[in-house]
Amino acid sequence: MYYRKVNGYISTWEEGEKAVFKRYSVIMSEVMVFNGKEEVRVPSYGIEILQEVFEKEERIEVIEERVANVSPYFEKVDKLAQLFKEMDVSPIHLPELIDDMWEDLIRDYDIQAKLNKLAI
Repeated sequence: MYYRKVNGYISTWEEGEKAVFKRYSVIMSEVMVFNGKEEVRVPSYGIEILQEVFEKEERIEVIEERVANVSPYFEKVDKLAQLFKEMDVSPIHLPELIDDMWEDLIRDYDIQAKLNKLAI
């Protein structure tokens, strides 16, 4: 799947000789949504979290996880990325958190499809 990073937030902290770097990125792609008449292409935003652990300036661990197609609304996904940064969410917990919100988030695509139907 093609996507590109459109925004991001960085978190770092050190503990002894270890340093942890986390990047919370908003990613963008497109999805096809049926609006009642035809398939229409709408923007779709997701979240990617990259965590790198360094010890004595040597990278010893990399964990990366992404969930594409969270919402067609950039502002909503950007706020989630900021919240996840503030909560210090680990990449391995990202899919579980998004899964807990999925029912509310999937409605955004229905709204967007209806808006496209009115615009046609």
